[in-house]
Amino acid sequence: WIAEKCGISPERLFILVAPTASLVGSVQVAARVVETGLHKMVELGFDIRNILSGFGVCPIAPIGQDDLRAIGWANDAVLYGGQVWYTAKTDPGKIEEIIERLPSSSSKDYGTPFYELFQHYNCDFYKIDPLLFSPAEVSINELTSGRTFHAGRVNPGMLQKGLLS
Repeated sequence: WIAEKCGISPERLFILVAPTASLVGSVQVAARVVETGLHKMVELGFDIRNILSGFGVCPIAPIGQDDLRAIGWANDAVLYGGQVWYTAKTDPGKIEEIIERLPSSSSKDYGTPFYELFQHYNCDFYKIDPLLFSPAEVSINELTSGRTFHAGRVNPGMLQKGLLS
């Protein structure tokens, strides 16, 4: 089914799997920081076809003792340490409407290490405020106006609290 959807023969399909509690797991979550910001834009109703490019940095979480702890640390790295920069070509007003809601700090669940939050919601991602899942800091350079919009900030205190707990 996957090969068919990808338009390739099954023998050319490779599926890689790695536990979150591994170096590969920590790296793959950090590497998705730009995607995480785009997902948040979609959640807020922003047309991401107006995004021309994106760049991000994110701490790589330590390898957890188990997958549950690793999920917590990897998410803390994005939520409290992830930074993204986008280039867009759109109505600047559309960016103004969402910019303050893009960083993870706009969520009601912000401010608790992810491991604790996940436990609080009985390990159910869908009970966590969906607005939490985004980088700590977001900047968008809009080409039509030349303006750069910015919201959020890296939170070293929460990184330390989450990653060293």
